[in-house]
Amino acid sequence: MPIYQVQVNVLPRPILLDPEGETISNAAQRMGYEEVRSVRAGRIFAMEIEASTAHAALQIADRLAQQLLHNPVVEIYEVHLISPQEARTERE
Repeated sequence: MPIYQVQVNVLPRPILLDPEGETISNAAQRMGYEEVRSVRAGRIFAMEIEASTAHAALQIADRLAQQLLHNPVVEIYEVHLISPQEARTERE
């Protein structure tokens, strides 16, 4: 069975305050990045999921996000299939 690269992004709900994002946004502007209007800080979960199809892998990741990775009271999430052609830069 193929293995799919899936990413789940978890962010605070838009109506809630995000002190970490606000701090980053303010710091970026002080550093001269006037173009930065706002930042929302969250978490990214990168996973490898063995499934019969890409759709099945996304469904597994979605269920996992609903049940474990996010708090539905204060957070939202998105699930993305990461294609092999997508350019990635890793930094330490």
